[in-house]
Amino acid sequence: MPYISQSFIDDLPNQIDIVDLISKRLSLKKTGSDYRAPCPFHGGKNRNFAVSSHKQFYHCFKCGESGGAISFVQKHDNLDFVEAIETIANEFGLKIEYDSNTKPVDPRLERYRDLSQKVSAFYIQQLRSSPAKEKAVKYAKNRGISGEIAKRFGLGFAPPSNNDLLLAFEKDEQASADLKSLGLIKTGEYGDYDFFRDRLMFPIHNTKGKVIAFGGRAFDNKAKAKYLNSSESPIFSKSRELYGLYHARKFSRSMDYVLVVEGYMDVVALHQAGFTKVVATLGTATTPEHLQILARTTNTIVFCFDGDDAGRAAAWKALKIALPIIKAGLIIKFLFLPDGEDPDTLVKKESTKAFEVRIEKSHTLSNFLFDHVKAEVDFDTIEGKTLFLEKISVLINQVNYEIYQQQLIDGVAQVVGQSVDQVQTVFKQQAEQVISTSIDPIPTMVIDDEPPMPDFSDFSDDYQSPSPTPKENSIVKALMSRMISLLLNYPSIAHDNDTVEVRVRALKESDKEFTTLLDLVHSAEVVEGVSQEELLKPFKAKTGFYNRLQELCALVPFLSENEAKNEFLDALLKVEGQQKKTQSLLIKDEEEYVKSLQARRGKKN
Repeated sequence: MPYISQSFIDDLPNQIDIVDLISKRLSLKKTGSDYRAPCPFHGGKNRNFAVSSHKQFYHCFKCGESGGAISFVQKHDNLDFVEAIETIANEFGLKIEYDSNTKPVDPRLERYRDLSQKVSAFYIQQLRSSPAKEKAVKYAKNRGISGEIAKRFGLGFAPPSNNDLLLAFEKDEQASADLKSLGLIKTGEYGDYDFFRDRLMFPIHNTKGKVIAFGGRAFDNKAKAKYLNSSESPIFSKSRELYGLYHARKFSRSMDYVLVVEGYMDVVALHQAGFTKVVATLGTATTPEHLQILARTTNTIVFCFDGDDAGRAAAWKALKIALPIIKAGLIIKFLFLPDGEDPDTLVKKESTKAFEVRIEKSHTLSNFLFDHVKAEVDFDTIEGKTLFLEKISVLINQVNYEIYQQQLIDGVAQVVGQSVDQVQTVFKQQAEQVISTSIDPIPTMVIDDEPPMPDFSDFSDDYQSPSPTPKENSIVKALMSRMISLLLNYPSIAHDNDTVEVRVRALKESDKEFTTLLDLVHSAEVVEGVSQEELLKPFKAKTGFYNRLQELCALVPFLSENEAKNEFLDALLKVEGQQKKTQSLLIKDEEEYVKSLQARRGKKN
């Protein structure tokens, strides 16, 4: 498989003008040395979104979205990294350079994917030939799954024996070791054994269609675990993968919506019924990463849950995660099934058309939000309405999409029978209370209408930018050190998140911590699976600093990849918050200085 050459990727920003690129998608207005437009990511009418031709960079002063040309096309057009490069190249008539000799740096990754494909073939073969296959065949037939759909998803069978998979690869030492690394072979008190046993097997594919993990469904509904999933590995992260996404894209004419269901079999059975725009989370609650991936795939996300308490609780969790992520053009809805029904049983009972109507008429996020909070209080009393306002204000204040937030506030005003101004006052008070009572709050810069970027060419030399306080400096330095420590121990933090390098590069720091962090992020981003030793190698010549980095390597306790990533992103968000606070002061100081300068010039004239 050929890869886009790194030299082409690196040189792409030099071959295009980001202003030309973005102007094809937004109506830009020249303001000072930059170009301005309403932000396409959080909405609103104010021109908070700035594009710099000089820096080849964009930044929203309200929601904080920023990056270069590739990043913009990824986010705006809902494309992955390669698709974004191909789109830009096509628009500007550039010929993409491929390097057929490029290989992933870490040889394990290709090995793991190839091995996963072989394991999938093994399970498929067992479904055809194992003496114990009948229970798997019977289960699939009872669920109405045809041979065609079983083949589409690569359904297989893990025999009940403890070592069928182990024996199949025992002559290949490397494969046997890799099976342990992938969690498909476990080691117990009595030796090695197969992790999946006596289960219907569902291979999990990445967006390119490569097998990266497995899910297994028990035949006995009384089993301790109805579903088992592969352990997380260098090629598989539950928080980032969606079962069926590859098949949804491949077998759907359009992706005008995506239905999110709870299990593997729901996805497979709905394909059998003709519904292909369907995915499932992998034994975990919906994550922000899931929503970001779905938002790049479709404009309408429909969560499908059981109508019982557990289903509504899961839906509520999904809603709270969705609130900060909602953007212009994205619609999120909720479909609740009747008690005791799965999606496929409901389709069989009511018809395909009836299920389509259910999807179309599913609850909007706003309706579910209002109904859920109202149900938690005694809405017929003044006290209940007060509590309703307090609860819902905390949630709506998390919405970054300005227009949608205002519509929600208008809806709240209608529900409680008060004016919009009264409700907004309550929301403002609640937001201030949250900030004042929180530990180490993250400041945010709210600028309703960003002023034109001033031209500093005629400023006198006595102008001084406001400097962060010693306390702010110490906080930022501590956060930087923490991020470096996390990155040294968990390099996948940078590689698994396309925006990390862009966000770090946008930080306005110039000390050693920032330079080191940026270098580490870049190395981890470029080289998938990079080792700690490789990350530290460029710093070996600087003995004292190298020793400090080694100390930082030992400061991180044992965390899961997801915990480490969340802690890193939280620290990064706090640094960005500190800098937004400083930037807000800078803008205010600049405006005051300009006024002062103009006044002095007026006196001279």
